[in-house]
Amino acid sequence: MKSFRIINLIHSDPLYYGGRNKFNITRGSTRENLEDVLKGKVDYSMISLVDYFKNRDTLKILDAPTISGKGHSNSNLLISRGEDPFPGMRVAVTSETETTAFYLKLILNKLFPNSVLIRNDSGKAEDLLQEEQFALVIGNNALDVYKTDLRIIFDITHMISKIFDLYSIYAVTVSLKETEYDPNLKELKNLEKWFITRHIDAISSDHNMSKSILRDYYNAITYDFNDIMKKEVGIYSEMFNEIANDIFLQDINEKTLKK
Repeated sequence: MKSFRIINLIHSDPLYYGGRNKFNITRGSTRENLEDVLKGKVDYSMISLVDYFKNRDTLKILDAPTISGKGHSNSNLLISRGEDPFPGMRVAVTSETETTAFYLKLILNKLFPNSVLIRNDSGKAEDLLQEEQFALVIGNNALDVYKTDLRIIFDITHMISKIFDLYSIYAVTVSLKETEYDPNLKELKNLEKWFITRHIDAISSDHNMSKSILRDYYNAITYDFNDIMKKEVGIYSEMFNEIANDIFLQDINEKTLKK
């Protein structure tokens, strides 16, 4: 049985239920997933789109699950305690994300020029907002914002759709180039909504999160990787090359792993 590493955030729970009988599934952060696929510890791994761009000479992107959305996602939010955004603002960015930071920078360059992303080791909204007036939160921590009175300035997925008319492709499945493809991966990218609904109770209990929030969330994201999205990966690659120096995370690749 091939090994498949998914991301340790709530968006990947349905992939666990869908793939647990087809793969040896484990979970990790996108950075851990990248390290382990580069080291050959896992056959297939979900990593951030940005990390794929940085490692495309070694890794191949697969016809397999993504974490993507178009319109809105509810789980990638720019927030504040009530302040209005402005050009030149500073945004505390959770260390859990690379690609969402990339998308936010694209948006800020259009709407609020000269704004700066400040990396923070925490992923929690309250911690981030103690450091800066504005914060980027993702995944479980973003969904938790809906339980608070913090201000949601915008949903990153929605703004990418509005400004660029593109999917927001946050994570993709990759392998080393020599790894053989498993067709079960293609089945996972097309999980039916009824299958996800079947597991809502368990996911709600595991994360202490309301089923209504989860239903809205899973209706907003997709695991698909269709032909349009494959073309958009190329578009994003060009955009990333233009602003790569503004994305502040540590590079992980074959060379750095050998140090």
